[in-house]
Amino acid sequence: MTRLRAPLAATAAAMVLLTGVSAAHSPSVVDQSATSPDEAIVLEDPTLSRAIGAVLSQPGEVDWYRMDLQAGDPLVVGMTAPDAPGAVAATFVLLGPGLPEAGLSGDAVAMLADRVGVDGAVVFAPVADPPREVHGGLGFINYGTLRSQAPQTGTYWVAVSAVDPESSGKYVLAPGEREEFGVDAIGGMWDLIGFFNAPWPPGDEDGDVAG
Repeated sequence: MTRLRAPLAATAAAMVLLTGVSAAHSPSVVDQSATSPDEAIVLEDPTLSRAIGAVLSQPGEVDWYRMDLQAGDPLVVGMTAPDAPGAVAATFVLLGPGLPEAGLSGDAVAMLADRVGVDGAVVFAPVADPPREVHGGLGFINYGTLRSQAPQTGTYWVAVSAVDPESSGKYVLAPGEREEFGVDAIGGMWDLIGFFNAPWPPGDEDGDVAG
């Protein structure tokens, strides 16, 4: 099962850079795509505000995330993309107990719900004209946030895909709302900077981050 990587790189420079970012999200980068529910990325603390850099590596890919919530817990999932080479406009389907019937959102959503054995689903609708925001010197394209409460205790899933099924690239998932700063976030910030600066397509060394 894939988990989040946030190795420690505690330097004074990183701490200064992190001050602005940590107030909004705890940054991290996913080592690899989790393209099936069995490989889902586990959000161990789903109420913690995060900025998770990840990649849809090929057209049609679906990345899976999993979190366990108690009834009434905040259920917050946002979608952004780096304002950097390789960004992709992504969306997601939230799946879990007590949500509206999955079949009402179409056969594709019902099939996703079937894969994880739940009946409910909510389809995220990205904003049509997303604003650009800057956090800690990095530019993000903000496609919006789904905010609710867990209707029932249980496991909830987030299935991420590109808005254009023929596209691939980088996105930043932003689950949770509880702000918390820790030393692990310093290493996570270095990872996120590297994620933004990574060439796209892989092997192309000419791309630069738009700050």
